[in-house]
Order: sequence, then C-alpha cells, then structure tokens
Amino acid sequence: MTYNIHRWAGQDQRLDVERLASVIDAAGADVVSLNEVLHPVRIGDHRREPLAELAERVGMFYVFGASGWVDYGPRWYGPVGNAILSRFPLEERSNAWLPRLPGTKQRSLLGATLAAGPAKGLVAFVTHLDHAFEGTRLWQIRGALQHMAGRGPHFLGGDFNVPGFTGQRTRHFLPPVLRSMRGAGYQDAFGAVGKGSGRTFPSESPLFRIDFLFFPTRWAHGLRAAHAWDEGGAHHASDHRPVIVDWTWPGLAVA
Repeated sequence: MTYNIHRWAGQDQRLDVERLASVIDAAGADVVSLNEVLHPVRIGDHRREPLAELAERVGMFYVFGASGWVDYGPRWYGPVGNAILSRFPLEERSNAWLPRLPGTKQRSLLGATLAAGPAKGLVAFVTHLDHAFEGTRLWQIRGALQHMAGRGPHFLGGDFNVPGFTGQRTRHFLPPVLRSMRGAGYQDAFGAVGKGSGRTFPSESPLFRIDFLFFPTRWAHGLRAAHAWDEGGAHHASDHRPVIVDWTWPGLAVA
C-alpha cells in the first residue's frame, strides 16, 4: 500500500491518528509506504509522535526518513519525510538525498528490508517527487534509480506527482518520469493489473492517478491485483486515496 497522508491533516484539517489507522486496518496491507509524514510534531510547546502512535495502533513496525526540511500542518509543524510501516520487523534502513536543482526543495528515498516473515529480504522503497516541474522530477527519479540499481526483490511506492494514464491507447503518452521507470525495467503495478480508474487525487472526487507502486519487471509476474482504496473513511482521512497492490513471489504473498 502507498499513501500520502497530507501532513496528518484530514479533509477537516484535524490530526486524527485513529482515522488513518482505520484506513490501514481496513486495507489489511502488510507493508505501507507513507508520504508527507511529519515526525515528530510540535504543537505549541508540546512534542508528539503521531507516526509512533499510528504504528502502535495498527500493530506494525516503522521507519522514518526525513527529506531535509520542516513542513507545517494546520496548527503543527515538524520535519517532513517518508515512512514505511510493516507487519514484520525492518532492518537495513537507508535514507538517501535525491539530486536537487537550485531553488527546489530537497527530496529523499527511504528504504528498509523486511527482516522476517514470508517476504523476508524484500526491500521497500518510498519517495515523494517534486510537485511543480517534470524536469525536477526526472532529475530526482534518476537519482532514485541509481540508488536502487542492482537490488534484489524490491518495490518503489510513493507520490510521483505525475499523471499515470490508463488504457491501451495511452501507452505512447507516458510522461518522462514514467518512461524512465519503464526504461529502467520497472512495471507500474496498476498499469499491469489495475481495476477501476486508479485515480487518487483529490480524494473526495479524484481526477488524477499520481500515486504509484512499481516492481522490477523480473518480479512483476507476481502482480495479481491493484486498485485505489476508498474504504475505512479514506476519502476523509487525507487529500489522497491510497493504492493497494496484491503481489506474490514464489512461496509468499504480500499486500
């Protein structure tokens, strides 16, 4: 599952960990990549760790990777970055800065390896690309691809801020970032096995598919299903809807 949680602010601008936990519980995902995570959060003079609270509520392990700058919720602020939740212990955490063009915000690529369970050894990566310019996103995704090169079984999830079109007639209209992923040997999970529109943003009446899960082609044969999730209050908990992918590898199954 990949999910942009909108700096903890739901559509009503409230920091509601329980609401996000309900979305993740309803989806039943084993591994979750999160974007726009503030960790820790400062509310006036008080320090809070909603990421730790969320992980405890859903019974999952977590890692966090800062992107190098402070961001703000409606009434709180903190270091912004990406996170990974997993039902299995995580090890070998890495957080790499992505290439940065002058005048743009730093972005990062967080990775962690499942240390136990049926998918032991699977590496989860998550990133959040620039929201403004495709040229900046292209620069960033090249850095991410270099970091992931030569890895064993892994996937990359996150908010790519680039529209992913659906349908056979659109294959020649892929934006440069998605063409780069395909050229590097990655399969867009929803493009391969998705059902429905797959649109994720904005959550209440989604118009765009900008949240993705990619698998290297050599392991993409294990993809079974993919869809945008709208249960458990997902359309209220964030400004994005999460994407769920069912994936199997010899002897294991992961959602």
